[in-house]
Parts: sequence; structure tokens; C-alpha cells
Amino acid sequence: MADGDPGRRDSETRAIVPWTVGQIGIALFLFVAVLFAAAFIARAIGPIYPKYEPALETWIAVHLLAAGIALLVWFMGVRQSPFPLRALGLIRPTASLPWSALLTLAALGFSMLATFFYGLIVESLDLEALRPPEIRTDAIFPGIGFLLTFQALAVVTPLSEEVLFRGFVLRGLLGRIGAGPAIVSTALVFSALHLDAGTIIPIFFTGLALGWLNVKTGSLWPCIAAHAGQNAIALLAVRGGL
Repeated sequence: MADGDPGRRDSETRAIVPWTVGQIGIALFLFVAVLFAAAFIARAIGPIYPKYEPALETWIAVHLLAAGIALLVWFMGVRQSPFPLRALGLIRPTASLPWSALLTLAALGFSMLATFFYGLIVESLDLEALRPPEIRTDAIFPGIGFLLTFQALAVVTPLSEEVLFRGFVLRGLLGRIGAGPAIVSTALVFSALHLDAGTIIPIFFTGLALGWLNVKTGSLWPCIAAHAGQNAIALLAVRGGL
């Protein structure tokens, strides 16, 4: 299990995480601009290959957004830290590896169950506006090209989003407002910035699970693994139905 008490961990986090709440706010504001810029550029390039236009747009947008996140996180605070990887939580879990694996599966299971039950409730109440969007089949490259889509959505997206939200935002808040408020605040931002009414509630619960996992393990890697697992399962489910 994770060692040390929360107060001591918060003090240690604050000592190696130099970015402020103000810098987090600026970074999130710029993230929205990067999000729209990535989508605009991807739509400009996609028509070059009409046959695979939606899939190509998705792949390009994911990688442009990941590059933008890396630059934002670096320039808005991480470069000021004497231990950049440690500041983001890109370290070995403080919990034992078997316990970290169990916690990762618990977070993944909670997130998937929350998403499943949310979908059932929305469908039973016929709340069309709140229905979670499905992955478009035309956004997936066919054949062996599926590996490119998988790489983008189940590898690059989880890595980049976890670096921003659990690595930069959550860890920037932990030592300043405490674990509970930091987890909830980060989950709210995480869900709101997905910019879709149908995903706000389920992604909020996913954000809670991932934030809890980060605090319990002291590492970003279990969060990346759980996030990647959920994206991979969703992607493979759609792929299997093609």
C-alpha cells in the first residue's frame, strides 16, 4: 500500500511542483485554443485523402493536441522543476506493484461501470441530448491501418491527457488545496473540457477514479494504464462491430 501520510506527501509534492494555480488556469485556457487549432488543421489536411478523411483527421488532431499539451505543460511550469518527471508523477508507484495493479483495475472497473449505468439511465429516460457519443466507424482506419487508430486513441490520447490533467493540474492542486478538493476539481475540469454534453457526467466519474488512483499510487503510470485500458476496450468493441 502507499506509504507515508497524506500531509507529508502534500508537502513533498508542493516542494517539487513549482507551478501555481494561476499557471494551471492559463494552461487550461490555452489548451482550449490548442484543441480548436488542432481540429482546424486536421480538417484542412484530411481532404487530401478523401477515402480515409475522418480517420486521418482524427489521427492528426490527436497528435497535434498531444504536442500542444507537451509544450503547454513544459512552458507553464514543468521546466521550472528540478525534477520534471517526478513533478508530473512519472515515477514508480509508491505502492507495491501488485497493489498498484489491483488499484488500477479497480479504477478501470469503476469508470466502466459508471459509464455503463449512465448509458442505461440516459437510454431508459430517452434523454437524447445526454446520450454518450460513440466512436465513429469511419474515424477508424481499415485493415492493418487500425493499428494507427489504436496508437492514437489508446496510447497517445491517454498519455497526453493524463500528463495534462492528473500530472499537471491535479499535482499542481494537491499540495495547495488537499487531495479531496483537488481530485474533484480536476475531474470537473477534465469532463468540462471534453466539450460534449453526453460525456460530461461519465467522464467526471472517470476523472474521479483516475484522480483517486493517482493519489493512492503516487504515480501517473497507473492512471495512464487505466485510461488506455478503457479507450482500448471501447475502440476494440467498435472495431468488433464493424
